This record gives sequence, structure tokens and C-alpha cells, in this order.
Amino acid sequence: MRRLSIYIFLSILLASCTEDRFIEAEQQIIVEGWIDAGNYPVVILSKSIPASDEEISLDELGDYVIKWAKVTVSDGEKSVILTGKRSPKHFPPYIYTTTDMRGAEGRSYRLTVEYDDFYATAETSIPKRAEVEKITATRENGKYSLQALIDDNPAENNYYKFFMKVVGRDSMYLSSNLAVIDDKNYTFPSIIPIDLGHSHIYDYNRDYVLSEKDTVLIKFAQIDSVAYAFWDRYKEIIELGRNPIFRFSNSLPSNINGGLGYWFGYGSTEYLCEPYKHESPINLTEKKLEKNQLINP
Repeated sequence: MRRLSIYIFLSILLASCTEDRFIEAEQQIIVEGWIDAGNYPVVILSKSIPASDEEISLDELGDYVIKWAKVTVSDGEKSVILTGKRSPKHFPPYIYTTTDMRGAEGRSYRLTVEYDDFYATAETSIPKRAEVEKITATRENGKYSLQALIDDNPAENNYYKFFMKVVGRDSMYLSSNLAVIDDKNYTFPSIIPIDLGHSHIYDYNRDYVLSEKDTVLIKFAQIDSVAYAFWDRYKEIIELGRNPIFRFSNSLPSNINGGLGYWFGYGSTEYLCEPYKHESPINLTEKKLEKNQLINP
């Protein structure tokens, strides 16, 4: 188990930045869920970990995973109960999902979670799918970096997010560092660097640059203001949390009623990039993939 869920990881990070005295808080349910345009919903459930000065092993974290909840998603016309199952590519390696509902642009989705005394709800909608104009790669000393050219409607206030997955190295999409965008802060068209995401547990064998033979999948999503607030805060904590000068004592923003976490809709498009097969710079836009055509998803 090499990767923690976002909330378990950050709860440990935040606890490590507090004073030596711990205040025991009431245990809460943690929801991590998303639904992409054209794809199935995914929900991961766990219970919050009490702050403690005692070390917690990764094996012990499995005790906080919730496996017997009733999870329902409704699109306003039909409701579907999600099925819980093991999923080695996620962490915790247990998800709730269904093949009876796919996300659609412009639609809203209500999530309901029932487990013991916990009852949590959330609502989200899926924005219009975002697409890049062009993806290019730059090569230097055998290493590669990727950049995306994106455009935007100046009459709208839009938010965007990049995710990246290295095929054969990452089992799931990771948040691309720095790549959370409020269009008010950019002049378009604009070139955005797409950095590799960091796993939540440091892997000494992981190379945080792209090299020869690396193939990557990039997910570019339009998100709403609630998701932007979450990912922008997450980026800030990751950037500054490693600096002993800065301390954090507040949680990430949440749109879960009755718990912590998030339930987000992504208007996303996915791209396959094989920069080592091309000269630099390269245009990889033709590598855009339709859903269910991913290589090693």
C-alpha cells in the first residue's frame, strides 16, 4: 500500500504540524468521490483518524476503511445503489461504483451515504468538457516536460484542473502539481506546464521527471468553484506543508453534509502522450482518447 487517500494523508500531515497536545475530536465519515463526463461514479469511504502522538502503520489504516455502507447516486431521474468492491489501483483499495450510470455534461448528481450512525449527502454537477488546444513536449538531457496550450471563453468564469498518470508506474490519476486554474488569473490562450503528481507516501524509487520510454495519460477537466477551492487549498498545503516555518490547523474545504471530503463532477477529456516517439516540440493533440479506449487505465 504505497498511496494514501487524500484526506487520510492530510489528516496525518496536519496532525504533525500541531502542538504536542492533542484534542480528541468526534469521529467523522470521510467521503472521496467523483464522476467524470462519460464515465462511472467512484466513491471511497473511510473514518477520520484521531490525532495522536503514537505511530500508525499503513496496515492499521485499513481499520478505518468503510466497506459495508449504502451508497446511492441520483441524477434527478433515477437512483442507483453503488456496489462495493476491491480495487487494487485505488487507496484505500476498496471503492463503490456502478456500471448503471455514466456522468453527463450539464447534469447534477446527488450522493447519499448511510453507514451505522453516519449519514452524509452532497451534490455536484458536471461542467462542459474541457479540451486543450495542443500538448507539446520539451526534451533536455534525456528528460521530458509537457506543456498544454489552452484557450478559454472570456465571457465566463471557468476553472480547470490537470491530472496525470504514468502508464506502468501509477495505478490511478494523481493531481498534477500547480495545475489548478482560475481563468481570471490568466491571459488566454495560455501555456500551462503539466507536472507529475506526487504520491501521498514518498517512494524512494519514484522518479519525479519523465524519462525515455515513459508514456503518460493526462486528464484535463473543467471543474466548478467548489472543486477549485478544494484543489487550490490542497495545492497550498502540499507546497507549504513541507516547510517547518508554516503550520496548518484547518481542514480542506468540503461539500459533504454530515461528514468530511468531497463529491465532484469533472467535465474531463483524456490524452495519451508518448513524447519519446517524437521530436521536440511535438503536437500530441491527435492522441486524444475516447472513453473506454484507455491503455492500461
